[in-house]
Amino acid sequence: MTPTKPSQRTRKPVLPRSRETRAAARAARIPVQPRSAPAPASGKLGRLVELMRRPEGASLQDLCAETNWQPHSVRGALAGSLKRSRGYEIASERIDGVRIYKIEPQEQPEVGA
Repeated sequence: MTPTKPSQRTRKPVLPRSRETRAAARAARIPVQPRSAPAPASGKLGRLVELMRRPEGASLQDLCAETNWQPHSVRGALAGSLKRSRGYEIASERIDGVRIYKIEPQEQPEVGA
């Protein structure tokens, strides 16, 4: 008996998923709940947070220059690591054709209350 070559092996057929199966898979996903207080970011992510907390905010070019990342990487970090995972509220607005990203400063708890 000769062993079969990988090219001669049969593959398991891929069956199309029904609407019900897709709907059940979507319902089974657990939504990501942001934390009540944003987790502190350190390193390059922390520097992004510092820049966006300035009153004037930070442009995408500022954020790219600070981290030496490409624009798509900065946008991914904003959406994934900072907004979704750490729970930061990131606002953006277009001023004179330049997108500006801002994070509202955190309120400091009152001391001695």
